[in-house]
Amino acid sequence: MSLSVNSQIFLDANFILIPATLNVDIYKQLEINFHKPFKLVVLSAIFTELEEKIRKYPLKNKLKQEYKLCREILEQQSYTLIQCERQHPGKLVDDLLLDYALNSFKDGNDVYIATNDKELRRKCRNRNIKVIFVRQRKFLDIE
Repeated sequence: MSLSVNSQIFLDANFILIPATLNVDIYKQLEINFHKPFKLVVLSAIFTELEEKIRKYPLKNKLKQEYKLCREILEQQSYTLIQCERQHPGKLVDDLLLDYALNSFKDGNDVYIATNDKELRRKCRNRNIKVIFVRQRKFLDIE
């Protein structure tokens, strides 16, 4: 599978955690399977969401360790960070992610959202946004 020069892959929180949770090198697989050039995009709200979960559930040390490891792995990649936060407490970060992806799509980019979240995948399908996800706990695929 080949992505165009204007390909943007928006990373969801659960996708960023995959190297620790499923032991899958998602960045290597993206390079191998989807042939560069593509641009990884992360919303700052994704980091905020993960950090809020860590503070909310302090006894879940595993999440804190997974986040730290995966953040270090992500920092070794070339990616674009978009500074944005939820404007309303009730608004889901997934909806914010979808909004940014749709705007990028309208600007003529080839857009993908990388997530394993079933609800977000359904929302993407309904809006014709392609999704990169992990199949069989080890392979990346597109729907």
